Amino acid sequence: MCQRHCRIVLLVMWIALHAPLQLSAATDEGFTPLFNGRNLQGWVAVEPADAFIVRDSAIFSTGAGPYPSWLRSEREYENFVLRFEYQTEGWYEGGVLLHAPLDGPGSKLGFKIHLRHDQKAYGHRSPGAIYDAAAPLSIANLPSGQWNYCEIKCDWPHLRVTLNNELIHDISMDTDAAFRHRLRRGFIGIQNIGCRASFRNIQIRELPDQEKFWQPLFRSGMGGMHEQGHSDWRIEDEVLTGQGKDGAAMTRAEFSSPFELQVWVKTIVNGNGGVLFNGGPGRVEVQCFNAPDSTNPTGSFYGIAPAERVLSRDQEWFLLQIFNRGSTAEVLVNGETVSHARDLKPPYRGSIGFQHHTPGGSIQYRAARLRAIE
Repeated sequence: MCQRHCRIVLLVMWIALHAPLQLSAATDEGFTPLFNGRNLQGWVAVEPADAFIVRDSAIFSTGAGPYPSWLRSEREYENFVLRFEYQTEGWYEGGVLLHAPLDGPGSKLGFKIHLRHDQKAYGHRSPGAIYDAAAPLSIANLPSGQWNYCEIKCDWPHLRVTLNNELIHDISMDTDAAFRHRLRRGFIGIQNIGCRASFRNIQIRELPDQEKFWQPLFRSGMGGMHEQGHSDWRIEDEVLTGQGKDGAAMTRAEFSSPFELQVWVKTIVNGNGGVLFNGGPGRVEVQCFNAPDSTNPTGSFYGIAPAERVLSRDQEWFLLQIFNRGSTAEVLVNGETVSHARDLKPPYRGSIGFQHHTPGGSIQYRAARLRAIE
């Protein structure tokens, strides 16, 4: 009888120890697992390789540096329901990135669910906050060492987040100033800023895409452009490169305001260029020159309104967003507003131009695209 009783106790203990792992491996109906519980297949480490490992059937953030590093999904997503569990280890802060691009600050261009070990409110940097954008409705995370359950529903314009079955965000992104200019498609990522945490039971249910209004500017190669000045221009894989002397590559198509223009830019050290819009006497240049002490640094409306601060660096891709509304315009660099222009002159129509100003140097523009806005 004693042996039978011992066997029953051991069986109950084995079930208790293994049940959480079985629960973590289960996939809810309609959801696709993003993590198989065994290895990092389906994920891409963005420096360094040892920042993320698989430990105890979970993705473990080791805290290995340097900053910034993150683990991203293999593909991009637009609208979805994402579910995951996480457990912080000791003192922790980091988070889960959504709509993150390959380059630039993912928490500014996309957004980040900010995770912490404690249960203290810090406004837009509280546990559960959307980092620097929205404070949670309540502090719902469990103490460090316990598993938390999070569900994120992103279905433009609606963003809804629950943590441990408590609603912490219910946001209309098209009307909220902190969200309406952010990227609507990108990678899902786990961020590492030097702290330790585990993530498991990561699964997603995709929702229909809605963003279908962008017109790419480089897809036709140089056949869609004409050259001015003395630069040499080429387009490969939607990257426009200008070299040599001063000049510009102009789109053959013309565009009328209001529109949003997005383009990734990379300059050499002390490189200088810019993006042109409108035509005739109303032509406007948005400067690309990452020198903080210059008169018109990156994001400036050249000779009209200087950028308030420099948020980009040479030899790194940065995102330039230009919102042209005719007599007024606004520039964002890496997701943050740096300049406004008013009383711009007509005509509010013309080619889009990409300039190169550094003799003997080069500049690159990537994936330029444009869409009409209200």
